[in-house]
This record gives sequence, C-alpha cells and structure tokens, in this order.
Amino acid sequence: MRVSEDRYSRDLRRIQLAHRLIRHEVRTYWIRAFTRFTAGRIRNLLRSYGLVADGVQRHRGSPPRLYTRFMAPAIHTDASAFAGLACIRHLVPAEPVRNAWRTLPSLEFGEAICEAFELFRLVVPGATLNLDRMILLVMALAERQLTVGQCSQCRGTILLDPLGAKRRRCLSCERQPWPIAALPLDAELAEFAEGAGQGRTGGRGRQHRLF
Repeated sequence: MRVSEDRYSRDLRRIQLAHRLIRHEVRTYWIRAFTRFTAGRIRNLLRSYGLVADGVQRHRGSPPRLYTRFMAPAIHTDASAFAGLACIRHLVPAEPVRNAWRTLPSLEFGEAICEAFELFRLVVPGATLNLDRMILLVMALAERQLTVGQCSQCRGTILLDPLGAKRRRCLSCERQPWPIAALPLDAELAEFAEGAGQGRTGGRGRQHRLF
C-alpha cells in the first residue's frame, strides 16, 4: 500500500511540474526530460487544463543550445544574476558534469529550477530571459562551458566564458568611470568559485549582493 501511495504522489508531482513548465512556455524536450512523460501525454495535459485557451504559447523545435549568446551585452546582466542564484541554490554541481543535458534532468531538478526561475522573476521582474534559456544556462554552468566570476570593480557576480574574452567588469561598472567600493563575496559562492577554479576552467565564482 505504501508503494502505491508513493507512486501516486510522485506521478502527481510530475503532473504539477509539467503544468508549471507549460505555463512557463518551456519546450516539450525539457518537459519530457524532467517528467519522463511522452509527447502524447503532454498534449493531453494541454487539452485537459485548457492551457492553450488561456493564451499559453507553445514553442516548436529543439530548445536553444548556443550558450555563448549569454555573453551579449543585452542579456549578460540578467544571465549573470541568474547564474549567481543558480549557484546559491545548488543547481550547479560542485564538480563538472559531462553531458549535463542527459544526466541532470530529473523530477527534483525540474522542481528546483522552476522555483529558482520563479524567484528570479520576482526579484528581477523586468528580465527578458525565459525558462528555456535559464535551463540552458544551468547546463552550461554544470559542464563548465560558462563560469561565474567577480567584477574586478564592484565585486558583483558576472558570467564568464572561459574560452572567450576575459571580461572582468560588469556592464554597470563599464559605464561608470569612477571607482566603486568593493563588496564582500558571499561565502557560499566563494566556496563554489574556489572549487571551479582549481584545475578546470580557471574561472572564479562570484555572487551579487542582490542574492
């Protein structure tokens, strides 16, 4: 009886997670990866909950994979802020993960990344990055394709491309010629930075005072 209850509870959580992901307009690829539902069952959820009628858009095709776009000035600040939050909430493993797209997705991971995204949208309501791109960012961080670092001027969190240009100042500091007093690095993110920087990518983790 206990086994049946656990299975029912877990299946209910999958349905609830699928509903959240659909609400956030995540592509079917990630809904299937996190819930293990078939494409047919996801379509049934769409119809049964009337989500299409509620104006929820469905994006076709594969999810975005080009992580270098996070370094573009237009979205770099938002991406840096979410990267810091992802590290603080332990979405980024302490050790590099090979093929994170296959190994990381699970029910628990999907719930955690939804919670982080929803918190991020509350803290940064004007952010333009959607959950599809936030998932891509976490995968890139897990594989150490991207790392987090500190702005050399304000010590805030910035996103770094280990193979790209070594930008060490955030966009805000680049626009301000006067010096800004350094802020202390969050201890938990400093620990992540130290682990990431020893023998892997050379990147150092950093965290904005926002989090």
